Formats: sequence, C-alpha cells, structure tokens
Amino acid sequence: MPSSIHNQNEPLLPAKLANEPEPINSISNIAIKAIAALRVGLGITCLVSPHFGCSLFEMDVPAAYDALPRMFGGRDLVLGVLLLTAGDNHLPDGGRHEIKRALWAGVAADVVDMSSGLIGLATGTSSSASAAFLVFGASAAVTIGAVGLRGL
Repeated sequence: MPSSIHNQNEPLLPAKLANEPEPINSISNIAIKAIAALRVGLGITCLVSPHFGCSLFEMDVPAAYDALPRMFGGRDLVLGVLLLTAGDNHLPDGGRHEIKRALWAGVAADVVDMSSGLIGLATGTSSSASAAFLVFGASAAVTIGAVGLRGL
C-alpha cells in the first residue's frame, strides 16, 4: 500500500496562504480610521475656517494670523490622508510598516502639540481653557494612535 506523506490531521488546503498578511484587529482598525478621519476633518476645518477651527480649542486668533491655524490644518490634513492611504494589501505585510510610520508621525505631532499647550500655560501666553483643550485633544489623539499601533 502506498504511503502518504500528508498528515491526516492537516487539511489538504490551509485555511490561509502562508504569504497572506494577518488582518488588522478590529479595535486597531477602528482607532486608525477614527484618528485619520479626525485629522482630515480638523485639517479641512482649519484650512477653510481658521477662526472656527481655533474656537474648538478656545483660542482667539486675530485675522492677521490666519496662516498659523491654516499651517496646523495643512499638517493634520496631510497626516490624515497619509494614514488613510498607508495600507497596501499588495505588500507582504499588508502595508503595516507604512501604517506604523504614519501613526508614529501623528503621535510625534500630537506630543509637540501637548508640549505647546503646556508651555503656553506655564509662560502665561495661553489661557487655562485653551491649554486644557489643546493638551486634552492631543492626549486623546496620542491615545487613539497608541491603540492603533498596539494591534499592528
């Protein structure tokens, strides 16, 4: 009787190909999509209506300084779009490396924002309310980014 080299406990076809990347877990995927959408939304808001964008953080920016919130908006828009487009199922890792890079770039920007809020509060150049909104918002973004990174 011919012997088979196939182990009878294994299926003939594996459930998944060896080179197929693992899917990103659902919590991380939700966090990644959420932070990307928040960045794009806030970015567009600050670009189109810098006064309204700043009012979300209790900041009153004179019209002569509209360029500053627009720069912030441009940065967040770019980071959000980068994160939305980072995944690539044609890459061996499914684009996880690029997603991680985009998330880390966002986390770094948010840490700078947190520091800016704390420095403004410490030096008296920001009101307590605006510093609190800025630090809280940036802290929330760092937390969401960390949740996204954890599942990659």
